[in-house]
Amino acid sequence: MTIRIGIIGAGIMGADHARIFAEEVPGTSLQVICDADQARARSVADATGAADISSDPLAVINDSNVDAVVIAAPDQFHAPLTLACIAAGKPVLCEK
Repeated sequence: MTIRIGIIGAGIMGADHARIFAEEVPGTSLQVICDADQARARSVADATGAADISSDPLAVINDSNVDAVVIAAPDQFHAPLTLACIAAGKPVLCEK
């Protein structure tokens, strides 16, 4: 079984999480890299082999092709995005 990961936030921490999943965590695949800056999301996706990009974090959370979510967005988004993941029944790691 492969766990399909969505990463919200493609800055330093999000990019590092993406690299770790891509290179060091067997049984996972990067499904979506999400960032307000689509060029940044594309750069991280291309570097890590992620299947898709998005600029809409709620769409990522509610995507049936995403099994779990890593939130590496700015601090003000942590609580609402984490709660959205819980409401959607998705396992979530919030980068702090």
